[in-house]
Amino acid sequence: MANRASVKAVSGSTALSIGSFVYTAISALGSIVIARLLGPSDYGVISIALIYPIMFSGLADLGLSTAIMRYASLGDFKNASTAFYLRIIVSLLFAVALVPLASYLAAMLQRPYLTPMIYILAIYSFASGALSSATALLAGVNRYWDLAFINIVLAVVKVSSSIALILAGYGVYGALWGFSIGYFLAASYALILSLRSVDSVFNLTRNSLVEVLNYSIPLYIPGLIGIPLGQLYNILRAIYVSNVEMGNYQVANNLLAPINIVAGSISTALFTTLPQLINEEYKFKEAINRASKYIALIITPIAIALALFSEQIVYIIYGSQYELAPQYLSIMALPNMLAPFGVVTMYLNIIGATRVTMMLNIINMLIGLPITWILLIYYGMFGAVVAGAINSCIGAIISLSIVKKLYKISIKIMNIVKYWTPSLLSGSLTYLMMSRIADIWAALSIGFMTYILLLMILVSIMTSDDDLINLIDINRNIKYIGPLINYILSIIFEIRLMLRELWTYISKT
Repeated sequence: MANRASVKAVSGSTALSIGSFVYTAISALGSIVIARLLGPSDYGVISIALIYPIMFSGLADLGLSTAIMRYASLGDFKNASTAFYLRIIVSLLFAVALVPLASYLAAMLQRPYLTPMIYILAIYSFASGALSSATALLAGVNRYWDLAFINIVLAVVKVSSSIALILAGYGVYGALWGFSIGYFLAASYALILSLRSVDSVFNLTRNSLVEVLNYSIPLYIPGLIGIPLGQLYNILRAIYVSNVEMGNYQVANNLLAPINIVAGSISTALFTTLPQLINEEYKFKEAINRASKYIALIITPIAIALALFSEQIVYIIYGSQYELAPQYLSIMALPNMLAPFGVVTMYLNIIGATRVTMMLNIINMLIGLPITWILLIYYGMFGAVVAGAINSCIGAIISLSIVKKLYKISIKIMNIVKYWTPSLLSGSLTYLMMSRIADIWAALSIGFMTYILLLMILVSIMTSDDDLINLIDINRNIKYIGPLINYILSIIFEIRLMLRELWTYISKT
């Protein structure tokens, strides 16, 4: 039974990883084409038009998606069907509410012309909720390859239909119709599959509703706080910045995908690996400090690279019309260097102190809101981006201080600084060289090779054998990204051995 469960888990992880990888790749290519076709202003309109439909879709969840998955996985299809149909009904109600509210919501964003766009996106709002319900049910009954295929269908349909309608002359409306059509067709297909997977009888009895909501509402409350606050930031951006700035910001945000994927994968791997390290050679608190070094060693080079090559990346991928995006990307990438300090939150979640995590999140929200608001008013989108960086720094300081006081966890900051150093030195030297090269392609190719070479040499000199070996072990648990990182680490290890042999030879002579 244990072996069968393990095989099923590995198979499911593989299927979901493939589906996610293909979805991300198609969506990324689609965003590049759409952004080039529309230009900064119209591309920014899409981001603004989606603010309320996304918020309504999130608010309609009520924690029911998790409930559907849980009950279906336990074979309790009575409660699973209750959560399933309730989620769809609530999604429909929230989507319908968008229609009479559209003109008021558009006015709140100071863009009355968004009203018909919100009408279109009401379809998306309902379809995304229905899709979430269906995929949760399929996940609960272990239909992982169906989930992967649904993701691929969604990506292909929304991207191809959006591009086709834009080329047909419908502009922003074409993109929004394509987006909504993609979600509607994917949701329809997912609903057909989910209803065939189980005998899901319509059931909304009082007892079942009470049981389901008692489970789902506690999961919903944290999101109930975070969703409106996140959308408030979007609303403030929509009020105080132009469509062009929004378009440039969205492009910069798109280009952060690589570091977000790597950071998420590394965090997941460490979260599952750290408990194993506790039972081995060092104590849990020391393991947390080691984890912070590993994150610094992997995330910092990517953050520096995004900032260093921001202009070349934006202009080559999206075009020179997005002239503000490189500046935004540089500022947004650098706060990722603070990722090593996120291990304190990981520590809290591992030991079960989730209330402290919630308290830290609320404190960060309360401090971040006025900073973002003020800088937005006076400096527009640039101010919002800078505010994000400031909030990240303040959040890291508060988290480190509170966790140190409550749990005596002290992160060795100098170890993190040590592992920042190779990337910072490599980036600085590469920047000095690139500043003398005018051609964008030459600057990118020569600069990238220089940066990677300097980085590998400096990392090989400044890291220990134990850290490199532990990193290789951890990355074996990461799909796709892990093997790539390990390949780079193996090269660094070889360089380290060569330098050691060279130093031994020089010392003897």
